[in-house]
Amino acid sequence: QILMTKERMDGVTQLLMRQQPELLERFQRTIREKRLVHAYLFEGAQGTGKEELARWITQMLFCEELQDDQPCGHCNHCLRIAAGEFPDMAEIRPDGNTIKVNQVRELKAELSKSGMEGSRKVYLIYDAEKMTVSASNSLLTFLEEPQNDTYLILMTTAKENILPTIRSRCQIVHFQVVNKQALGETLEAQGIKHENAALLAAITNNQEAALLLNQEESFHESKKRTWAWFQLMTDKNPQAFVFVQTDLMDGLKDKNDGHFFLDLLLFYYRDLLYTKYSNKQAIVNKNHGKEYERIAEKLHPQEITRHMENILNGKKHLEANVQLQGVLEEIALGNSL
Repeated sequence: QILMTKERMDGVTQLLMRQQPELLERFQRTIREKRLVHAYLFEGAQGTGKEELARWITQMLFCEELQDDQPCGHCNHCLRIAAGEFPDMAEIRPDGNTIKVNQVRELKAELSKSGMEGSRKVYLIYDAEKMTVSASNSLLTFLEEPQNDTYLILMTTAKENILPTIRSRCQIVHFQVVNKQALGETLEAQGIKHENAALLAAITNNQEAALLLNQEESFHESKKRTWAWFQLMTDKNPQAFVFVQTDLMDGLKDKNDGHFFLDLLLFYYRDLLYTKYSNKQAIVNKNHGKEYERIAEKLHPQEITRHMENILNGKKHLEANVQLQGVLEEIALGNSL
């Protein structure tokens, strides 16, 4: 069992408790028993806590006031690690679209130096799948002959794009997709309204991306327009077709905007289908519950499913570079019949 008190939890620990409690407990035990290996490959979807756990491990190794198998989060070392300014921790991020060989060479030069705050050193490589072949081969020399008390953590969303020789020399740690309910609760704790938190958690696994989306007026405007269009189509109102030109196109700049808009629309239709089958627990936009019930009385489940298929086909057409307005108008016609 993870021994923690709420008073001592820092923000990173709270996030990991929600996102990856099993991994947090695993690394607490590993560090306590001094079984940390020299190289790890953290792999999983964006926003699943890879960076947070990597920094948490670093804090565990250097914290001046460890308590109950967790870093205090407030000592000088913990604060500098959180800010990325700790001398015995080095980080590599892509320079442009790739991690280049000179970046890895600089890292290896740092590896050869003595620690400033002790014997331990930690190196973090973000988006490791973006290492060039030269950079990957350069890193192999460290992996083949690791130094004592030196730890390397690579992070990736695409494990298969990392050289097999790199993967074979790392202990691979898989990060599960974040529980939507847990992410929603985390977002609410950040001050986001319940109805927005639930939708944002459904859209993305990434807390940071969700927080940024919530700050964008375009997200809230898209929600309003999508809901209005959904109501027109489910009421079989012929104005749904006109609405594309008069209200939707101004807020949609490109194909990515179109995909995001249609994803929002799909959530409304899924909620409607859950309402039809009395699965209210699965509904994302619970604030629209009464309106869903009104609409569900008029539509057969097969009709709702057909509408959803039309939207999915629209997304395929967008990928085939069909004009966005034409795709939306086709959906409006198909879903208003």
